[in-house]
Amino acid sequence: MKLSGLQMCFVVAMMIFTVASCDSNKNRSNLPRSIGNTSEVLVVLQNEQQWDNMIGQAIKKFIGQEQYGLAQAEPIFDLAHITKNNFSDMFKKHRNILIVNINKKDTAVKVESFKDRWASPQRIIRITSNSASQFAAKFPDYAENIIRNYNMAERSRILSVFRPSSKNKVLNKVRKSFNLDIIVPQGFYVAKTAAGFMWIRKEVTDFSQGIIIMSEPYADKEQFSKNSIAARTNRYLKQYIPGDSEGSYMVIDDEFISPITSPIENFISEYTVEMRGVWSVEHDFMGGPFISYTFVDPRNNQILTLMGYVYHPNKKKRNLLRQLEAIIYSVKSRNL
Repeated sequence: MKLSGLQMCFVVAMMIFTVASCDSNKNRSNLPRSIGNTSEVLVVLQNEQQWDNMIGQAIKKFIGQEQYGLAQAEPIFDLAHITKNNFSDMFKKHRNILIVNINKKDTAVKVESFKDRWASPQRIIRITSNSASQFAAKFPDYAENIIRNYNMAERSRILSVFRPSSKNKVLNKVRKSFNLDIIVPQGFYVAKTAAGFMWIRKEVTDFSQGIIIMSEPYADKEQFSKNSIAARTNRYLKQYIPGDSEGSYMVIDDEFISPITSPIENFISEYTVEMRGVWSVEHDFMGGPFISYTFVDPRNNQILTLMGYVYHPNKKKRNLLRQLEAIIYSVKSRNL
């Protein structure tokens, strides 16, 4: 079975959906470099009216929803749109493309995923439906997987940029202290270490980024609860990360934006909990978004939390946080 010259790799039934993931047979080295901004999706429509009707509304509601944990509102993905008549070769090189295909002959919704079709690296998702109303009704069922697909593609692109400069002193210290491999690009340095703790920072004129690694013996699954992760993180933050004024220290803020947790897949461990929220400084006026991942390293029975945070006052922070998310996702146990 072929789709526009592409070899079908798998088809999975999901409710009445047909989901296909396809890789191009082309030599990727011959493809042009993809274009487009980080966290941007180009939506290709059959006509301009689709952007204003229930099709566009569904896409904006889910793909363009606000990213949780940012003090200033930013969407998960910025959305640009174009009609298929204007979808020229230049636009086909965009890094993330979502194609809407309304075809009355199709009875079931079909979602197809293509990798590196017109450029590299590139992720294309095409949704075929028989009507605007069917598209709008069924899009929510698959929106989470679409977002996950684009998120994975963004992390992969970020790491492809960071990877060449990652063999540095920071990596060696992480290996020595936690027996972990992690892609940490140039510009980051180890600010503080202690038993079961490491603070990695990047300080430039406009912003700060940090990665905090915390480790302690694993006892039971209660350590994965939201309250346990927050309390354990706050204990380390209070002890090791002071603020600028005397008596101040970093904490997870549970008043302005309450942190949320969710289990995730495709990480270092079988069970990992993601936490998103806002950090602040007790007795001072600083803060910003954070993301953390908590998992167990089974070979040494340690529960680890890797936390990434951003300080960029009154400026956009989503893409800086996405960089830290990609770095943390790169972690691997040297025992496994």
